[in-house]
Amino acid sequence: MVMGVAGAIVLIPRAPLGEITLFVQVIAVTLLPAALVFLIVLLNQKELMGKYVNTRFQNLSAAVIVGVILTLSTLYALGIVFPQLLGG
Repeated sequence: MVMGVAGAIVLIPRAPLGEITLFVQVIAVTLLPAALVFLIVLLNQKELMGKYVNTRFQNLSAAVIVGVILTLSTLYALGIVFPQLLGG
């Protein structure tokens, strides 16, 4: 279904494909931190992960990584939506 919709959008005459691609990337980058936090929550459940549950160091590392990704994704989204804001 999704592939059919994507194929139909590509076949629209004079569709701004570059802008559509950037819009899709902004959506993906916006949803990435939420998916990472959900994964970290799952990795901290002892009932689910057993002896492979995250340690404090792994949780700290994951928090730093999510923070960096969140910062970079926000800057990327702002740069795409408002190119003049970041000097682009």
